[in-house]
Amino acid sequence: MLFPNLPTKTLGGSFFWDTLDRKNGWKLQKNLITEHYRILDPENVRQAWSPDESSIWRTFRKFTSVSRD
Repeated sequence: MLFPNLPTKTLGGSFFWDTLDRKNGWKLQKNLITEHYRILDPENVRQAWSPDESSIWRTFRKFTSVSRD
């Protein structure tokens, strides 16, 4: 289950985040302390977050497979 998200500019995960996957500039990360997940766009803006790994992977695939012209 994804939680409501306000797109939020981040520093890209330099600290406290493990990058699990990268594709087309997008990043899927896991917080090393809270163990929740987030998806960052190519400008390091958080576009989604969730404590649920399976839902965040599905969402990551949706973001990275859609052609964005």
